[in-house]
Amino acid sequence: MGLAAVLARALGRPPGAAALADIRRGAFTARAALLYGAFRFEESGTIEETIDRAAGRYEVRITGRGSEMSTEIESSGILRDGRWAPLRFTDRFVVYGRESRLDIGYDHDRRLVQYRGRSETFLLRRIRVTDDTVPIPAGVHVDDVVSATLNYSEGRWPPEADGTLVTRVVRRQRSRGESPDDAQPRYRAELVPFVLRVGTDTSGRATAALDLTRFSSWAREDEPARIVFGPGRRPETISATLILGTSLTIRIEPTPASAS
Repeated sequence: MGLAAVLARALGRPPGAAALADIRRGAFTARAALLYGAFRFEESGTIEETIDRAAGRYEVRITGRGSEMSTEIESSGILRDGRWAPLRFTDRFVVYGRESRLDIGYDHDRRLVQYRGRSETFLLRRIRVTDDTVPIPAGVHVDDVVSATLNYSEGRWPPEADGTLVTRVVRRQRSRGESPDDAQPRYRAELVPFVLRVGTDTSGRATAALDLTRFSSWAREDEPARIVFGPGRRPETISATLILGTSLTIRIEPTPASAS
C-alpha cells in the first residue's frame, strides 16, 4: 500500500480522494478570581482550528470577550520530522485594563526563535519588555501550547522513560522568587522544559499536572495546574490555584472535525 493510501485511510478518506483539511470549531469559557475574590473576571469565546495534513500545516485562532477580560491567540505551524512544530505564535490578553502582547517567530531551518513581548503587571502596572533571539540546540524539539496540544492529541509526543511528556518552549526569562510586580527595563528570553505528568482520574479520563512556576510569577510550587482531557485526548478543563487567593478555570467544548 502506498503512502498516499495509508494517509487517506488514516484520515478516513478513500485512496485517490481529494485532500481535505480538517476543521474544528469549539467554544470555551474562562473564569478568574484575583486577590481572594476582590476582582472577578469571566469571558467566553471560540476556538477555530484548521489542520491540512496533506500539506503538513495547521492554523488555530482563539478569541474571547467578557467583562474586563479579552483574549486573542493565533498559532500556525508545520509538520516537521513527524511532529507539529510552530512557525508563528501571537497573543493579546487584557485583564482589567492591563494588556499583555506576545509575538514569537520560529525559524526551524536556522534553528532560531525570535521572541518579542510586552506586559503590564496587575497591581502596580509596571511594564516588562522582552526582545530577544534564542538559538534552538541541535536535536531539541520546540513547541508552543497549541503544537504541544496537537502533538499530544495525535500521539506525536513520545514519553520519557518515566512516562512524563517533555518538550521545550520559549518564555521571558524569570528570576527565582520573582513576585507578580517585579519588573526590569529589559528581559531576555530562554528555552525551558515544558513537562506534563499524565495520569487518570476516578472516571478513567486522562489528566495531567503542569508546573506553572516556570511560566507565571502568580503560580504556586505546591499547586500545579490540572488538565482534564476529553474525547480525542483534547483538553476539556484547565484549572489552577495561584498565590494571593487567585484561581483560574477554563472549560472547552469542542465540536467534531469536519472536512472542507
